[in-house]
Amino acid sequence: MSWSWVPPRPGEEDGSDGGPSPALRTAVTVLVVLLTGALVAYYLTVGVRQAENRCVAQRPAGVSANQVESRWRWWPPGTECVYPAADGAGVRTA
Repeated sequence: MSWSWVPPRPGEEDGSDGGPSPALRTAVTVLVVLLTGALVAYYLTVGVRQAENRCVAQRPAGVSANQVESRWRWWPPGTECVYPAADGAGVRTA
């Protein structure tokens, strides 16, 4: 379909599309992708470690720090804390 019959909008008389240049679009896209990657890396290094530390800090009475385990949970995303059961027969998650 040809749009040649549509009159140009103000600022488009010179033949440009009026938007940002392709170089600017590419630069902004690259910066957004890099920022997203940095935020994901930050979450994986700092956020997950904080969740593991929370498991140790909130462990039940009678459970030592080396008995606490944290496991990655896909849904809902996050970590779950695993402690030995009080009777010693298994594990308890919280």
